[in-house]
Amino acid sequence: MILQNYIYSVLLLTLTIIQSCAATPPAPAEPPRIKEINYEKNIAKNAHRVNIKNSNMGEMARTPVKEKEPKYFREPGVAAAGHYDGRFWLGFVSDEERKSSLKHLIRAWLQWTQSQGIETWLAHGTLLGWWWNNEILPWDTDLDVQVSEATLKTLAESFNLTTWSYNFEQENFQREYLLDINPYWVNRLRGTAANLIDGRWIDKSTGLFIDITGLSQTHGVTRPGVISCKNLHRYKIQEIYPLRDTRFENFKAFVPNSYEKILIKEYRSKAFTVTEFERHEWQPAPGEWVKKTTFQPHRLHRLKNGKFMKIKIEDPRGLEAVPQPTFWQNVWRVWHYW
Repeated sequence: MILQNYIYSVLLLTLTIIQSCAATPPAPAEPPRIKEINYEKNIAKNAHRVNIKNSNMGEMARTPVKEKEPKYFREPGVAAAGHYDGRFWLGFVSDEERKSSLKHLIRAWLQWTQSQGIETWLAHGTLLGWWWNNEILPWDTDLDVQVSEATLKTLAESFNLTTWSYNFEQENFQREYLLDINPYWVNRLRGTAANLIDGRWIDKSTGLFIDITGLSQTHGVTRPGVISCKNLHRYKIQEIYPLRDTRFENFKAFVPNSYEKILIKEYRSKAFTVTEFERHEWQPAPGEWVKKTTFQPHRLHRLKNGKFMKIKIEDPRGLEAVPQPTFWQNVWRVWHYW
């Protein structure tokens, strides 16, 4: 009787589980759509965005997103092309063009922000390049700047999707740059990490860009006096302010007040001492990073066993530098070839 009750209980439990699994799950919520924008409009057609704060994108930025955010900025989806904007990418540029484009990209950003009274400062690898010699690190493929949340709000509401012309006559360099603010900038928490970057200053000719991230006080109760970006870089307010006036790429720029403390926190102290990195080495005399030469001071000599050995070219012994076989190696060779 006890066994029959046990079997009946097991069958009843199994039937209940099957019925619960067969229930239809609720349909996933459809992510909000981003209004398609014609990014090729010139500044004249976008002038109303400069003067009208309540633009469509501004309204979207101020509206909290309750559902999952789709990724806004898109890269080309090609290996090693993660620092190109997918909308303007036409292929990889040469090292020389990349360096020149990035130099004028940051100059144009500094020139434009100062002309508009917008507060911004160098960050991350760009700040590290400034520490070494006031220039962009030669292996860098993108640039980073930061702004306050209040400044980010101004950029989103007053300057979003405007195109700005740049002309550097000394080098006959002309470009157009697009300021594009992520419509999900208003969500100051990390979320799903799909929209860590709040904005971009984009070179429309190459797709290279400056990442713009805003700093906000997101945990005022638990972390008073601490501001952070969506990528969890946290700073005390006194580490950022007051900003320091300096020069970068021969143009006026600003850096955080405690820049060394910030760099050590992000890259550790070795960032100030390592003099060889990414096939470059630091040369104190000219005060710049120099790319290592590909010259190899040795040649390969083929041994009788088929293996190769490196011999220094300047070694005066020549082939005498090749080690002679031992007694037992000679015995093995005699036995092998017998």
